[in-house]
Amino acid sequence: MSHWSDGEIFRAIRNGVGADGRWLIIMSYTNAGKLSDDDTKAVIAYLRRAPAIGQKAMDPPDHLNPLGLVMLGAGMLPTGKPVSAGVVAAPSKGPSVQYGEYILSYQDCRECHGANLTGGVPGQLAPLGPGLSLVKQWKLADFIATMRTGIDPTGHELGKTMPWRPVGKMDDEELTAVYEYLIHLPNG
Repeated sequence: MSHWSDGEIFRAIRNGVGADGRWLIIMSYTNAGKLSDDDTKAVIAYLRRAPAIGQKAMDPPDHLNPLGLVMLGAGMLPTGKPVSAGVVAAPSKGPSVQYGEYILSYQDCRECHGANLTGGVPGQLAPLGPGLSLVKQWKLADFIATMRTGIDPTGHELGKTMPWRPVGKMDDEELTAVYEYLIHLPNG
């Protein structure tokens, strides 16, 4: 990506399209396109500063093998997320429901916990996660501790597929916003 312009990286993040105009399959399956314009620019600045590590990836790095192509053609794989050409703005950072909703818009929580965060459904590709209305039974400190330790208030250890470690790296204000959003979800 060092030879990609900032605009090409922006388009890859927002729309899952590479510098050469090809579909970036894996990128298009994420919710990174819901990052605000400013946050996307911050990611690009971070990528520009981060040292290159590991081995050079193939170009394009995410082409499908023949089985993947058959599965895609048979409709067994999800389609990419919708393309956005408009400006995406974030609400002001703070411990608010609105900011929590923004954070969860670009996190991939809904892949496991369902479109409405009411629980995963059999047949989805991602692991089945529980409905997140269970957080309504927790105190804020319990939620933050769960996201930082991987153990909920009942002593249940979150599964290895739950990305609590990166979520737990959010600051207290961000985690409070997520908590506020979750406790204001409709029951269901």
